[in-house]
Amino acid sequence: MLYEVVFLALGVIVIALVKNVYNKRRSEQLLAHILTHTFLDGDNSRKRYLSDLKTLLESGYQEYQKNEQAFKITIPVGGYSVKYRVILPKSHLEEIKHLSNNVFSCRYFAQSLPQYKGHAATINLMEFFVPTITSLTNALLVDSRLSSDPEWLQQTADFAVNRYGAADDVRQWPPCLAGLIAPFIPSVKRLREQRTYVMQKMKPIYDELKGQSLLSTDDKKNRRKGTFGYEWLWSGAPDDVTLQDFSDTMMRTLIAAIHTTAKTISVAFIDVLTQPEFLAELTREAREAVEDDGQSINLDKLLKLDCFLKESQRLSPVFLFTMNRILTQDYEFKCSGLKLPKETMITAPAAAIATDPEIFREPNTFDGHRYMRLREEHKESASSLVLGMSTIDSLGFGLGNQACPGRFLAVNNLKLMMAKLMISWELTLEKNGQEFQGPRPSMEYKDFSVVPPSQFSIRLKKL
Repeated sequence: MLYEVVFLALGVIVIALVKNVYNKRRSEQLLAHILTHTFLDGDNSRKRYLSDLKTLLESGYQEYQKNEQAFKITIPVGGYSVKYRVILPKSHLEEIKHLSNNVFSCRYFAQSLPQYKGHAATINLMEFFVPTITSLTNALLVDSRLSSDPEWLQQTADFAVNRYGAADDVRQWPPCLAGLIAPFIPSVKRLREQRTYVMQKMKPIYDELKGQSLLSTDDKKNRRKGTFGYEWLWSGAPDDVTLQDFSDTMMRTLIAAIHTTAKTISVAFIDVLTQPEFLAELTREAREAVEDDGQSINLDKLLKLDCFLKESQRLSPVFLFTMNRILTQDYEFKCSGLKLPKETMITAPAAAIATDPEIFREPNTFDGHRYMRLREEHKESASSLVLGMSTIDSLGFGLGNQACPGRFLAVNNLKLMMAKLMISWELTLEKNGQEFQGPRPSMEYKDFSVVPPSQFSIRLKKL
C-alpha cells in the first residue's frame, strides 16, 4: 500500500514536471516575437528578481519605450501559471482600459494612541495602520452586525496580512510544483479557513438580501435604501450571484482596501517625517481645514496634502505593475498590430512611467510641491492631477473601467488619518528605537509590492 502511494505521488510530480516543461516551451515559442529583458549585469537569480524588480522594470522601460515596443520579463518564482509578464508600451494602455473582462481578466485612535497632553507612545507603522484601516473600512463597508464584532475585525485584519504571506510562501517553490504544494502550506490552509469563516458570517446578510429580492436586477435600482455601503460592490452582479461569490467579493475587497492603504500611509509618513519643512507646512494646512465644531476636517481644503501624497505614491507606488491581465483569447492590438496569444500575462509598467524623465522633471527627486505646480500650470486639467484620479501617467489606482473602485474612499481615509495625527500629536520618526533625522530612505520591494521598512516607527506626543 505504501509503495502504491509513493508511486502515485511520484507519478503526479512527473506529470506536473512534464506539463510545466511543455507549457514553458509553448510559451517561449508563442512569445518569441517579444524580446526578453534581463538585468544588465547578468545576475538574473530568483533572489535578485524578488529584491530588485523595480530596477529591471525601469531599465526595460527606458530601453523599449522610445520605440513603443513591448518586452517581457521572466517570472522565476512560484505561484504563477505563466512564465512571463509582457510589459506593454504606454501607448497601448488606452486600448486596454476600454476592453471588457471577456478579453482581459483581472475607533482605533482612542484605543491605541496617547490621549492626554504630554503623554507619548511609539507605534510600528504597519502594526498600527493595518488594524486602524480595518476598523475604518469595516465601518463603511459592512453593517453593524459585523463592523462592531471584535472577532470579525481581527479576522479581517489577519486575512489582509495572511493573503500576502501565503503568496510569498507559495512563491518559495518552483513554478512547476507550486500548485501541487500550495494546499499543504500552513498559511494557505489558514487562508482557506478564513474564506470559510467569511462565508459563514456573510450568510445571514446574503439570505436577507436574497429574501427581499435586493440581489435581482429589477430591484437593484432601488437598493440605495439599503443598510450598508458594501452594496455598491454587488449592485452589478448577475441575478444568480452565489453566497460564495458574495463572500469572496467581500474578502477580496477588504484585502485590497486594508493592506494597500496601510502600505501607502506608512510610506507617506516616512516621506513627510524625513522632510520637516513639509511636515510643518502640511500641519498648518490641516489646522486651517478644521471646521467650526473643532472636530471635523474639510478634506477639500487639504490641497497640499493631496499633492504630497500623490508625489509619495509616484516615487514609491504600492505595486510596480498595474492593470495586470491574462488574455482569455488571442489578441491583436489595433494601435500597433502587436499579436499576443491566449493566456499571456500582460501588465502596465506603472513605476517606470512614474519615473520617466520625458514626463517628469528630475523624476527620481522627491518634490512635495510638484503637483501643486502642475495644477497651476495646467489649470484646465487640474482635476486630473488629484490623488484619486487615474491617468496614463499616474497608474497607482489602475486605469479605465478596471481602475480601483474604492480609490476615493482610500484617498479620503489617507488624508483624514494623516491630518488627524499631524494636528493632535507631535510626531517624530524613529529607526530601531532611536530618533531618525537622516534623509528620505529608498523603499524596498518584495517581488512587485512595496515593503515599508519595519525598522521605522513613529513617536507620538499628545499636544
